[in-house]
Amino acid sequence: MALDRSLREAHNAVQKAYYENRSAAENRRIAVRLTPYIRNHIERFVAFNDLGVDESVLDVGCGMGKYAIPLAERGYAVEALDISPRLLADLASAARGRASIPAHCVDILEPDESLCGRFDVVAGFFMLHHLLDVGEAFANMRKLLKANGRVAFLDANPLCPLYYIQIAFTPGMSWKAERGIVNLTAKKLLAGLTAAGFRNCRIERFGILPPFLRSIRGGSAFEGLFDSMSALKPVAAFQLISAEL
Repeated sequence: MALDRSLREAHNAVQKAYYENRSAAENRRIAVRLTPYIRNHIERFVAFNDLGVDESVLDVGCGMGKYAIPLAERGYAVEALDISPRLLADLASAARGRASIPAHCVDILEPDESLCGRFDVVAGFFMLHHLLDVGEAFANMRKLLKANGRVAFLDANPLCPLYYIQIAFTPGMSWKAERGIVNLTAKKLLAGLTAAGFRNCRIERFGILPPFLRSIRGGSAFEGLFDSMSALKPVAAFQLISAEL
């Protein structure tokens, strides 16, 4: 059932203000910077999803292009979607001279018909927890996919306690805007994907270090050690999510 428009608009207003009203320093977490932390995320994402350079990719909730631009620079045919015209303008500025990325200012809960059936992969990076209704978002993402398309996400693991510490103590972060993290449990994600008609759903958790620690010398080795300990997987910081039609 489609969500009430007024409820959706109120939610979107909160999310847009969360990023559009912050300073550049407060928005540094979504700025385009190709650090070891970001490179690791992209490499894990590409490998987990066996992403081919001949596939068309729509980055939903793309923000400033933190992941869309590096993917495009690697040769992937990336288009970008976000509800914030300001963030899309920032993406266009950051991509200038680096990559050509068509952008769409659209709510994934009300996708434009011109986008339907166009993409091999609908992707998202740390955006699922900002959605009003993840299950309905999955159903709408399905409309944008080709017949054998798939969805692919990288997001936070709600079982990792570090996120709640980060939200509580990081200037500019707000529980009101980030609280959707609790909806990203494996049970809820699998239920939403299955209800939307997806199959072969997979979830893999990895990593633990925040950006500044992952990017220093020894960060990669430490995280590799963490990932080798299966007992720690449930509380890993990140989770890769994939499903196909």
